[in-house]
Amino acid sequence: MSDQLFFIDTNPDEEPSEEKVTTAEKEENQVLGTEDKEAAEKRRKNKDKERSLSKFLFGAAVQDEGVDLAQDDRPSSPVESSSEEDEDAEELESADNDESEENLDEQVESDDEDEVNKDADSQYDNAEMDDSEEDDADDDDNDDSNVQELLPEDIFSNNLNLGRGKKRKAAWKDEADDSVLVKDVAANYKKASGKHGLKDVSTEKYGRTVERRFRSLVGEPNWAKLDRDEDSDSDEEFFRETTDLLDKSGGKSLKTDFLEFRKLKDMNCETYNEGTVIRSTEFHPTSTVGLVAGLNGTASLFQIDGKTNPKIQTVNFKDFPIKTAKFSSDGNEVLAGSQYHSLLFLYDMMAGKISKVQLNKKIGKVNTQRFEVSPDGKLIAVKGRFGAIHLLSGRTKEFIRTLQMNEECRALKFSKQGSQLYTHGDGGEVYIWDVGSGMCVNKFADDGCIGGSALAVNSAYLATGSSEGVVNIYSAAKAQLSDPKPDKVIMNLTTQINQMTFNPTGEILAISSESKDSAMKLVHFPSKRVFSNFPSEAFNLHRVNSLAFSPGGGYMSAGNNRGAALLYRIKHYKDY
Repeated sequence: MSDQLFFIDTNPDEEPSEEKVTTAEKEENQVLGTEDKEAAEKRRKNKDKERSLSKFLFGAAVQDEGVDLAQDDRPSSPVESSSEEDEDAEELESADNDESEENLDEQVESDDEDEVNKDADSQYDNAEMDDSEEDDADDDDNDDSNVQELLPEDIFSNNLNLGRGKKRKAAWKDEADDSVLVKDVAANYKKASGKHGLKDVSTEKYGRTVERRFRSLVGEPNWAKLDRDEDSDSDEEFFRETTDLLDKSGGKSLKTDFLEFRKLKDMNCETYNEGTVIRSTEFHPTSTVGLVAGLNGTASLFQIDGKTNPKIQTVNFKDFPIKTAKFSSDGNEVLAGSQYHSLLFLYDMMAGKISKVQLNKKIGKVNTQRFEVSPDGKLIAVKGRFGAIHLLSGRTKEFIRTLQMNEECRALKFSKQGSQLYTHGDGGEVYIWDVGSGMCVNKFADDGCIGGSALAVNSAYLATGSSEGVVNIYSAAKAQLSDPKPDKVIMNLTTQINQMTFNPTGEILAISSESKDSAMKLVHFPSKRVFSNFPSEAFNLHRVNSLAFSPGGGYMSAGNNRGAALLYRIKHYKDY
């Protein structure tokens, strides 16, 4: 048996001992368990390394608990095995002193048992390298299952930072974009070839130019960022960004006396080429787009962001001074009318085409300086001569019927549902028409009015303006009476009222006069009190010719006689 024994030096750095170990001494050391203690010490060091690695991977608390639970299934610890071997060694030593044949047999048997134990221990030490032994494999499986039950699902990846810092890839990329330059696109322009400045010589990639312009106008939404975390945004955030037009002020009521507002850059600050007198300022019903039109026949579209308001497109109607311009109810068309022509110009925003809308010959000679589009988009009401109001189809622009007042019509407005039309004129009487049947359902004298000049209607109130600068406010119920009295009379302006409009929520009524500089007021509803801090005394509005609110009430515009479409931010309304 001694010929089969061998010894592995576990401490190669130590200097070799000068003493020679004889075969008998090796057998005696083996019997006394000296080499087994060294192996036990080696196992202890290996276990310390494993414990340190486990603490690094899984945390200290989990490792301690896992080891305690796993100790029941593992072989006995090195200290316990060493104590047992020492007891066996003492018994064997006493058997040598007696030199009995029976003790020698027991010694041989103990030697065999020590060899088996030693082999088993060495197999346990090398369990990570040798998976062929069933006992060691079962122990490892038990240890893993015990630890796995104690660990959270993501602790391993959290400690090792797995799956982090990865940049997502774009879903699609056109390789041809890399070869298209800005100068190549400019070379294909049909108009003003070679007169586009830096575009004609720019070697920048066209895709990068478009991307930079989009970010400057709209910004980069979180869902479009490739380096964001997977859970950094949600559908809630996406719909919050794209449905701002539907959200209102969060249920809070508007303050009564003091209005919080901020003057922004003019809506047409990039151009100022719509003419000296701005006759129309409008907001698109579904998009953040504004329309500015003036007496020089130019209408421009702008992206409303409150910072730079970049121009989208400019359309020029030759020899057609624009007195009124409006979006269609669906926002796909722009209608323009003039005081010198008996036709309407129509600009198709989807196709980019301009067309003329000739009025029916039955209407006679009439201009199109004042018209209204119904909220449902079914009708267009055009002010005619001698008290006539002509109704056109909103879809085909064909003539339907004519409504006749007893005096000259000066103002007309559709109800919020589009089923009724309100008109006001020189006789100081207000007419309410049923557009379906063409019948006048009510007519009453505007209290104290000599000549009517403006109208504003919402679902709860009717406001009338007169040539004397007086504004009467009626409730919707009183407006159906034959001789109603106004709920409130506003006399803050002293010249003829030319423009009146409610904001989308019905909490603000804007009124203005073209006859005097800064003649504009805002009225709070339902208190019907005028805001004392608007307009600001430090800023001259000049003569206001047009008024409009954005669909969410967050913006207000006013066109003046200095070629500017003034833009204000109403802070109470969070959305466009």
